[in-house]
Amino acid sequence: MSTSRVLDRADVEAALAVAVRAPSIHNTQPWGWRWDGTTLALRADRTRQLQVADPDGHSMLVSCGAALHLTQLALRAEGFVVETEVLPHSSDPDLLAIFRVVGSHEPDPQVLTEVDAALARRSDRRPYQAEQLPEDQIEHLRQAGSDAVAYVDFPRDRDQAVDLAVAVSWADSIEKRYKEYQQEMQRWLHDPDVHATSDGIPLTAVPRIEPGHQRHLEVPQRDFEVGVVGRELIAQDQDEKARIGVIFTRTDSPEDRLGAGAAMMRVMIAAQIAGLATCPLSQAVDLPALRGRLQVLMNWTGHPQMMLRIGYPGSTLGDPVRTPRRSVSAVLDIAGA
Repeated sequence: MSTSRVLDRADVEAALAVAVRAPSIHNTQPWGWRWDGTTLALRADRTRQLQVADPDGHSMLVSCGAALHLTQLALRAEGFVVETEVLPHSSDPDLLAIFRVVGSHEPDPQVLTEVDAALARRSDRRPYQAEQLPEDQIEHLRQAGSDAVAYVDFPRDRDQAVDLAVAVSWADSIEKRYKEYQQEMQRWLHDPDVHATSDGIPLTAVPRIEPGHQRHLEVPQRDFEVGVVGRELIAQDQDEKARIGVIFTRTDSPEDRLGAGAAMMRVMIAAQIAGLATCPLSQAVDLPALRGRLQVLMNWTGHPQMMLRIGYPGSTLGDPVRTPRRSVSAVLDIAGA
């Protein structure tokens, strides 16, 4: 291993072009980086935290954990050996991680494949095929996401599936009762034909069911059609058999939430490489009370941090809409610049 390579601004910008593709609640992108010429720091951006749907910053940290993982992955793909210090200063809780280059080597081909998958990945809110994922595929995704901080499980038996559907439906209905929740969600929806933005959810990525047709979801998705009409028309009746992956941690600290976001990202990348579609399913974990109720109802010992819909993409559909991202220059602060 050689230590001759030095991380420079161009390397940082190339890595962050990957990192900004991390998913985030409502595509709020609640993150920013600072480069001081030696170290790269990831910070939470509280101005982008959802005040109604995410009052304790849970989803913000999960989102930032996904960006943290992609930062590490992209730097490794550039040939750097990186040490990451997570939450280094208790006096500065918004400083989430510091990345230091400690060497260089030839990039691992698997890492390069994972970066390509991260860049190609899109949250697919459309119907998935009715075909069930085989158990060996489920096990592969479980292993991809699980580490010392987080672990992934897939509710298997019918009773669990029914209980999970009830819990998510209940959480979804609770959130939609609040006018403030609806208003906040609408602020992050936009019509790309009227106003092009670099964040939020474009209406072209919101599924729309044609009148007279139905979409049979065992576990409901977040309904973005609150006072607006989605543009991605789904004309056919559809019975879906998506599997739900649940990301757990044993405790519920800020570090756990960051680790859960990294686990979510690993599962999404593994699914993308396998040709599967994924989409976060977060209604039941948005609010502290909803997470607690879900944990009790499902009799889970671990803390549920995030859920993912995973399945085979619709056979007649093209690629899902690519949601926008802020430019690297908008999220990178360079010391002395």
